[in-house]
Amino acid sequence: RTSCSWALLVQGRPHDVVIEGLATDGGLYVPKRGFPNMEAREWLRLVDMSYPERALVLLEKCIHPSDVSALDLRTMIFKAYGSNFSSEAVAPVKHLDRNQYVQELFHGPTASFKDLALQLMPQLFAHCLPQMCNYLVLVATSGDTGSAVLDGFGGLGAGADRTGVLVFFPEEGVSETQKLQMTGHEDGNARAVGVRSDFDFCQRSVKRMFGESGLTGHLAVEYGTVLSTANSINWARLLPQVVHFLHELVQDGVITFGEPVDVCIPSGNFGNAMSAVYAKQMGVPIRKVICASNHNRVLADFFATGEYDLRGRPLTPSRSPAIDILKSSNLERFVHHVSDGDGRLVGELFTHVPLLT
Repeated sequence: RTSCSWALLVQGRPHDVVIEGLATDGGLYVPKRGFPNMEAREWLRLVDMSYPERALVLLEKCIHPSDVSALDLRTMIFKAYGSNFSSEAVAPVKHLDRNQYVQELFHGPTASFKDLALQLMPQLFAHCLPQMCNYLVLVATSGDTGSAVLDGFGGLGAGADRTGVLVFFPEEGVSETQKLQMTGHEDGNARAVGVRSDFDFCQRSVKRMFGESGLTGHLAVEYGTVLSTANSINWARLLPQVVHFLHELVQDGVITFGEPVDVCIPSGNFGNAMSAVYAKQMGVPIRKVICASNHNRVLADFFATGEYDLRGRPLTPSRSPAIDILKSSNLERFVHHVSDGDGRLVGELFTHVPLLT
Protein backbone atom coordinates (compact mmCIF):
# COMPACT_ATOMS: atom_id res chain seq x y z
CA ARG A 1 0.00 0.00 0.00
CA THR A 2 1.10 3.56 -0.54
CA SER A 3 0.05 6.47 1.59
CA CYS A 4 -1.82 8.09 -1.29
CA SER A 5 -3.76 4.97 -2.32
CA TRP A 6 -4.85 4.53 1.29
CA ALA A 7 -7.24 7.40 0.65
CA LEU A 8 -9.55 4.66 -0.63
CA LEU A 9 -10.11 3.79 3.01
CA VAL A 10 -12.44 6.76 3.30
CA GLN A 11 -13.67 7.17 -0.24
CA GLY A 12 -15.77 5.23 -2.72
CA ARG A 13 -19.26 5.32 -4.14
CA PRO A 14 -21.72 3.51 -1.83
CA HIS A 15 -22.62 0.88 -4.44
CA ASP A 16 -18.93 0.12 -4.97
CA VAL A 17 -18.34 -0.20 -1.23
CA VAL A 18 -21.04 -2.86 -0.88
CA ILE A 19 -20.06 -4.81 -3.99
CA GLU A 20 -16.27 -4.63 -3.72
CA GLY A 21 -16.08 -5.34 0.00
CA LEU A 22 -12.35 -4.72 0.13
CA ALA A 23 -10.82 -1.51 -1.23
CA THR A 24 -8.58 -1.93 -4.27
CA ASP A 25 -5.45 -1.19 -2.20
CA GLY A 26 -6.34 -3.84 0.37
CA GLY A 27 -7.65 -1.36 2.94
CA LEU A 28 -11.08 -1.25 4.56
CA TYR A 29 -13.83 1.27 3.87
CA VAL A 30 -15.09 3.56 6.62
CA PRO A 31 -17.53 6.50 6.41
CA LYS A 32 -15.66 9.60 5.29
CA ARG A 33 -17.51 11.93 7.67
CA GLY A 34 -18.13 9.47 10.47
CA PHE A 35 -21.55 8.49 11.76
CA PRO A 36 -24.43 10.94 12.20
CA ASN A 37 -24.92 11.90 15.84
CA MET A 38 -28.53 11.70 17.00
CA GLU A 39 -30.05 14.04 19.56
CA ALA A 40 -31.73 12.84 22.75
CA ARG A 41 -35.25 13.46 21.42
CA GLU A 42 -34.47 11.21 18.44
CA TRP A 43 -33.30 8.37 20.70
CA LEU A 44 -36.44 8.75 22.84
CA ARG A 45 -38.54 8.08 19.74
CA LEU A 46 -36.87 4.67 19.39
CA VAL A 47 -37.60 3.42 22.89
CA ASP A 48 -41.03 1.93 22.16
CA MET A 49 -40.28 0.81 18.60
CA SER A 50 -39.81 -2.76 17.40
CA TYR A 51 -36.37 -3.96 16.30
CA PRO A 52 -37.05 -3.53 12.55
CA GLU A 53 -38.54 -0.06 13.15
CA ARG A 54 -35.40 0.99 15.05
CA ALA A 55 -33.22 -0.50 12.34
CA LEU A 56 -35.07 1.52 9.71
CA VAL A 57 -34.63 4.83 11.56
CA LEU A 58 -30.92 4.27 12.14
CA LEU A 59 -30.01 2.88 8.74
CA GLU A 60 -31.94 5.63 6.93
CA LYS A 61 -29.46 8.03 8.52
CA CYS A 62 -26.51 6.02 7.18
CA ILE A 63 -27.78 5.04 3.71
CA HIS A 64 -28.64 7.80 1.26
CA PRO A 65 -32.05 7.39 -0.46
CA SER A 66 -30.37 7.85 -3.85
CA ASP A 67 -28.53 4.58 -3.19
CA VAL A 68 -31.41 2.67 -1.58
CA SER A 69 -34.84 4.26 -1.55
CA ALA A 70 -36.70 4.52 1.75
CA LEU A 71 -39.34 2.07 0.49
CA ASP A 72 -36.78 -0.48 -0.67
CA LEU A 73 -34.83 -0.19 2.58
CA ARG A 74 -37.98 -0.69 4.62
CA THR A 75 -38.89 -3.80 2.59
CA MET A 76 -35.41 -5.28 3.07
CA ILE A 77 -35.31 -4.59 6.81
CA PHE A 78 -38.74 -6.02 7.57
CA LYS A 79 -37.86 -9.12 5.54
CA ALA A 80 -34.53 -9.45 7.37
CA TYR A 81 -36.00 -9.19 10.88
CA GLY A 82 -39.35 -10.94 10.63
CA SER A 83 -40.62 -14.47 11.11
CA ASN A 84 -37.16 -15.88 10.37
CA PHE A 85 -36.22 -14.91 13.96
CA SER A 86 -37.63 -17.08 16.73
CA SER A 87 -37.97 -14.10 19.09
CA GLU A 88 -40.24 -11.18 18.24
CA ALA A 89 -37.69 -8.92 19.94
CA VAL A 90 -35.01 -10.27 17.54
CA ALA A 91 -32.21 -9.63 20.06
CA PRO A 92 -33.83 -9.71 23.53
CA VAL A 93 -31.94 -8.71 26.68
CA LYS A 94 -32.28 -11.03 29.71
CA HIS A 95 -31.31 -10.45 33.33
CA LEU A 96 -28.26 -12.43 34.44
CA ASP A 97 -27.21 -11.29 37.92
CA ARG A 98 -27.44 -7.99 39.85
CA ASN A 99 -26.68 -5.25 37.29
CA GLN A 100 -25.54 -7.72 34.63
CA TYR A 101 -27.64 -8.52 31.56
CA VAL A 102 -27.03 -10.71 28.54
CA GLN A 103 -28.25 -9.96 25.05
CA GLU A 104 -29.39 -13.06 23.16
CA LEU A 105 -28.12 -12.95 19.59
CA PHE A 106 -28.94 -16.55 18.69
CA HIS A 107 -32.57 -16.32 17.58
CA GLY A 108 -31.80 -16.08 13.86
CA PRO A 109 -32.17 -18.92 11.34
CA THR A 110 -28.64 -20.28 11.90
CA ALA A 111 -28.46 -19.53 15.67
CA SER A 112 -25.46 -17.26 15.05
CA PHE A 113 -25.14 -13.60 16.02
CA LYS A 114 -23.98 -13.04 12.43
CA ASP A 115 -27.63 -13.45 11.37
CA LEU A 116 -28.25 -9.94 12.74
CA ALA A 117 -26.19 -8.62 9.81
CA LEU A 118 -26.40 -11.38 7.24
CA GLN A 119 -30.16 -11.47 6.88
CA LEU A 120 -29.91 -7.88 5.59
CA MET A 121 -26.50 -7.57 3.93
CA PRO A 122 -27.19 -9.97 0.99
CA GLN A 123 -30.31 -7.95 0.14
CA LEU A 124 -28.26 -4.75 0.03
CA PHE A 125 -25.68 -6.58 -2.07
CA ALA A 126 -28.28 -7.76 -4.59
CA HIS A 127 -29.79 -4.27 -4.76
CA CYS A 128 -26.40 -2.78 -5.68
CA LEU A 129 -25.48 -5.39 -8.33
CA PRO A 130 -24.64 -3.85 -11.70
CA GLN A 131 -26.60 -5.36 -14.57
CA MET A 132 -23.79 -6.83 -16.64
CA CYS A 133 -21.60 -8.66 -14.05
CA ASN A 134 -21.58 -11.88 -12.09
CA TYR A 135 -20.11 -11.89 -8.59
CA LEU A 136 -18.28 -14.53 -6.59
CA VAL A 137 -18.49 -13.79 -2.86
CA LEU A 138 -15.47 -15.16 -1.00
CA VAL A 139 -15.83 -15.72 2.74
CA ALA A 140 -13.41 -16.87 5.42
CA THR A 141 -15.11 -18.12 8.58
CA SER A 142 -14.14 -19.33 12.01
CA GLY A 143 -17.55 -20.98 12.28
CA ASP A 144 -20.41 -18.50 12.72
CA THR A 145 -20.17 -16.42 9.56
CA GLY A 146 -20.19 -19.33 7.10
CA SER A 147 -23.65 -20.75 7.75
CA ALA A 148 -25.13 -17.25 8.20
CA VAL A 149 -23.70 -16.18 4.81
CA LEU A 150 -25.01 -19.31 3.10
CA ASP A 151 -28.47 -18.83 4.57
CA GLY A 152 -28.58 -15.09 3.84
CA PHE A 153 -27.47 -15.35 0.23
CA GLY A 154 -29.56 -18.49 -0.25
CA GLY A 155 -32.69 -16.46 0.47
CA LEU A 156 -32.08 -13.95 -2.29
CA GLY A 157 -34.59 -13.54 -5.07
CA ALA A 158 -33.38 -11.09 -7.70
CA GLY A 159 -29.64 -11.29 -8.21
CA ALA A 160 -29.25 -14.84 -6.90
CA ASP A 161 -28.58 -16.21 -10.38
CA ARG A 162 -25.61 -13.85 -10.78
CA THR A 163 -24.12 -14.37 -7.31
CA GLY A 164 -22.01 -17.33 -6.24
CA VAL A 165 -20.72 -17.90 -2.70
CA LEU A 166 -17.57 -19.77 -1.68
CA VAL A 167 -16.96 -20.22 2.07
CA PHE A 168 -13.59 -21.34 3.44
CA PHE A 169 -13.47 -22.74 6.98
CA PRO A 170 -10.75 -24.45 9.06
CA GLU A 171 -11.52 -28.17 8.82
CA GLU A 172 -10.59 -28.85 12.43
CA GLY A 173 -11.40 -25.39 13.80
CA VAL A 174 -15.21 -25.30 13.84
CA SER A 175 -17.81 -27.21 15.82
CA GLU A 176 -19.45 -30.27 14.32
CA THR A 177 -22.78 -28.43 14.19
CA GLN A 178 -21.24 -25.53 12.29
CA LYS A 179 -19.52 -27.90 9.86
CA LEU A 180 -22.79 -29.72 9.17
CA GLN A 181 -24.63 -26.42 8.67
CA MET A 182 -22.10 -25.31 6.06
CA THR A 183 -21.44 -28.56 4.20
CA GLY A 184 -25.12 -29.50 4.28
CA HIS A 185 -26.20 -26.31 2.53
CA GLU A 186 -27.78 -27.27 -0.79
CA ASP A 187 -28.02 -23.96 -2.65
CA GLY A 188 -26.73 -24.47 -6.19
CA ASN A 189 -24.67 -21.24 -6.17
CA ALA A 190 -22.96 -21.74 -2.80
CA ARG A 191 -20.26 -24.08 -1.54
CA ALA A 192 -18.33 -24.53 1.71
CA VAL A 193 -14.72 -25.74 1.57
CA GLY A 194 -12.81 -27.17 4.53
CA VAL A 195 -9.18 -26.03 4.76
CA ARG A 196 -6.44 -27.88 6.63
CA SER A 197 -5.29 -24.80 8.50
CA ASP A 198 -6.69 -22.12 10.82
CA PHE A 199 -8.99 -19.14 10.27
CA ASP A 200 -6.14 -16.68 9.89
CA PHE A 201 -4.84 -18.69 6.92
CA CYS A 202 -8.34 -18.70 5.37
CA GLN A 203 -8.74 -14.95 5.84
CA ARG A 204 -5.23 -14.21 4.57
CA SER A 205 -5.86 -16.38 1.50
CA VAL A 206 -9.12 -14.61 0.67
CA LYS A 207 -7.42 -11.22 0.86
CA ARG A 208 -4.57 -12.54 -1.30
CA MET A 209 -7.04 -13.67 -3.99
CA PHE A 210 -8.31 -10.10 -4.29
CA GLY A 211 -4.76 -8.95 -4.98
CA GLU A 212 -3.94 -11.64 -7.57
CA SER A 213 -4.38 -9.84 -10.89
CA GLY A 214 -4.01 -13.10 -12.82
CA LEU A 215 -6.92 -14.68 -10.96
CA THR A 216 -9.20 -11.63 -11.01
CA GLY A 217 -8.40 -11.01 -14.68
CA HIS A 218 -9.13 -14.62 -15.64
CA LEU A 219 -12.47 -14.59 -13.82
CA ALA A 220 -13.43 -11.29 -15.45
CA VAL A 221 -12.44 -12.27 -19.00
CA GLU A 222 -13.55 -15.91 -19.05
CA TYR A 223 -16.62 -15.77 -16.83
CA GLY A 224 -17.59 -12.09 -16.53
CA THR A 225 -17.19 -12.52 -12.77
CA VAL A 226 -15.90 -10.11 -10.14
CA LEU A 227 -14.80 -11.02 -6.59
CA SER A 228 -16.48 -9.68 -3.48
CA THR A 229 -16.67 -10.63 0.20
CA ALA A 230 -19.26 -10.93 2.96
CA ASN A 231 -16.90 -10.94 5.94
CA SER A 232 -17.03 -8.00 8.33
CA ILE A 233 -14.34 -6.37 6.21
CA ASN A 234 -17.35 -5.53 3.99
CA TRP A 235 -18.91 -2.31 5.28
CA ALA A 236 -22.43 -3.58 4.54
CA ARG A 237 -21.78 -6.46 6.95
CA LEU A 238 -20.65 -4.22 9.78
CA LEU A 239 -23.28 -1.49 9.51
CA PRO A 240 -26.41 -3.56 10.41
CA GLN A 241 -24.70 -4.77 13.60
CA VAL A 242 -24.80 -1.25 15.01
CA VAL A 243 -28.57 -1.61 15.46
CA HIS A 244 -28.64 -4.30 18.15
CA PHE A 245 -26.78 -2.08 20.61
CA LEU A 246 -30.05 -0.17 20.96
CA HIS A 247 -31.14 -2.60 23.65
CA GLU A 248 -34.42 -2.66 25.56
CA LEU A 249 -33.20 -1.81 29.07
CA VAL A 250 -34.83 1.64 28.94
CA GLN A 251 -38.05 0.18 27.54
CA ASP A 252 -38.09 -2.38 30.39
CA GLY A 253 -37.46 0.28 33.03
CA VAL A 254 -34.10 -1.17 34.10
CA ILE A 255 -32.23 2.08 33.45
CA THR A 256 -33.33 5.63 32.77
CA PHE A 257 -32.80 7.22 29.39
CA GLY A 258 -29.19 8.34 28.93
CA GLU A 259 -27.82 6.24 31.80
CA PRO A 260 -24.53 4.73 30.56
CA VAL A 261 -23.91 1.00 30.23
CA ASP A 262 -20.81 -1.09 29.62
CA VAL A 263 -20.89 -3.74 26.90
CA CYS A 264 -18.68 -6.82 27.07
CA ILE A 265 -18.18 -8.50 23.69
CA PRO A 266 -16.24 -11.69 22.88
CA SER A 267 -14.02 -10.59 20.01
CA GLY A 268 -12.07 -12.38 17.31
CA ASN A 269 -12.20 -10.31 14.14
CA PHE A 270 -13.37 -7.29 16.18
CA GLY A 271 -16.41 -6.59 13.98
CA ASN A 272 -19.11 -6.62 16.66
CA ALA A 273 -16.98 -4.62 19.09
CA MET A 274 -16.30 -2.07 16.35
CA SER A 275 -20.05 -1.83 15.76
CA ALA A 276 -20.43 -0.93 19.45
CA VAL A 277 -17.82 1.82 19.03
CA TYR A 278 -19.81 3.21 16.10
CA ALA A 279 -23.06 2.97 18.08
CA LYS A 280 -21.41 5.03 20.82
CA GLN A 281 -20.30 7.55 18.20
CA MET A 282 -23.94 7.92 17.13
CA GLY A 283 -24.97 8.73 20.68
CA VAL A 284 -25.91 5.39 22.27
CA PRO A 285 -24.93 5.84 25.96
CA ILE A 286 -22.18 3.20 26.02
CA ARG A 287 -19.51 3.95 28.63
CA LYS A 288 -17.02 1.13 28.00
CA VAL A 289 -16.62 -1.40 25.21
CA ILE A 290 -14.96 -4.38 26.90
CA CYS A 291 -13.17 -6.72 24.53
CA ALA A 292 -13.35 -10.29 25.89
CA SER A 293 -10.81 -12.84 24.67
CA ASN A 294 -9.92 -16.47 25.19
CA HIS A 295 -6.34 -17.67 25.71
CA ASN A 296 -5.33 -16.45 22.24
CA ARG A 297 -5.85 -12.91 23.62
CA VAL A 298 -4.10 -10.89 20.89
CA LEU A 299 -6.66 -8.08 21.15
CA ALA A 300 -6.62 -8.08 24.94
CA ASP A 301 -2.84 -7.76 24.88
CA PHE A 302 -3.03 -4.96 22.33
CA PHE A 303 -5.38 -2.88 24.47
CA ALA A 304 -3.33 -3.61 27.59
CA THR A 305 0.10 -2.87 26.10
CA GLY A 306 -0.47 -0.87 22.92
CA GLU A 307 1.56 -3.43 20.95
CA TYR A 308 0.18 -5.58 18.13
CA ASP A 309 2.80 -8.23 17.45
CA LEU A 310 1.87 -11.61 16.01
CA ARG A 311 5.39 -13.03 15.86
CA GLY A 312 5.84 -16.29 17.72
CA ARG A 313 2.15 -16.52 18.62
CA PRO A 314 0.71 -19.80 17.37
CA LEU A 315 -3.07 -20.09 17.35
CA THR A 316 -4.36 -22.37 20.09
CA PRO A 317 -7.74 -24.00 19.28
CA SER A 318 -10.40 -23.68 21.97
CA ARG A 319 -14.05 -24.40 22.69
CA SER A 320 -14.84 -20.93 21.34
CA PRO A 321 -13.63 -21.24 17.72
CA ALA A 322 -15.41 -18.04 16.61
CA ILE A 323 -12.77 -16.04 18.49
CA ASP A 324 -9.82 -18.29 17.68
CA ILE A 325 -8.34 -15.51 15.55
CA LEU A 326 -4.96 -13.81 15.75
CA LYS A 327 -5.14 -11.16 13.03
CA SER A 328 -8.27 -9.05 13.52
CA SER A 329 -9.25 -7.22 10.35
CA ASN A 330 -11.45 -4.61 12.01
CA LEU A 331 -8.62 -3.40 14.20
CA GLU A 332 -7.70 -1.25 11.18
CA ARG A 333 -11.02 0.55 11.53
CA PHE A 334 -10.46 1.05 15.25
CA VAL A 335 -7.01 2.57 14.70
CA HIS A 336 -8.53 4.84 12.05
CA HIS A 337 -11.21 5.87 14.56
CA VAL A 338 -8.88 6.65 17.48
CA SER A 339 -6.35 8.45 15.23
CA ASP A 340 -9.05 10.94 14.18
CA GLY A 341 -9.22 9.53 10.67
CA ASP A 342 -5.50 9.59 9.90
CA GLY A 343 -5.57 7.29 6.86
CA ARG A 344 -1.88 7.85 6.17
CA LEU A 345 -0.95 6.60 9.66
CA VAL A 346 -3.23 3.57 9.32
CA GLY A 347 -1.65 2.73 5.98
CA GLU A 348 1.86 2.97 7.38
CA LEU A 349 1.07 0.86 10.44
CA PHE A 350 -0.80 -1.91 8.68
CA THR A 351 1.68 -2.15 5.82
CA HIS A 352 3.96 -3.89 8.33
CA VAL A 353 1.41 -6.13 10.07
CA PRO A 354 1.44 -8.86 7.35
CA LEU A 355 5.19 -9.20 7.92
CA LEU A 356 4.47 -10.38 11.46
CA THR A 357 2.24 -13.31 10.49
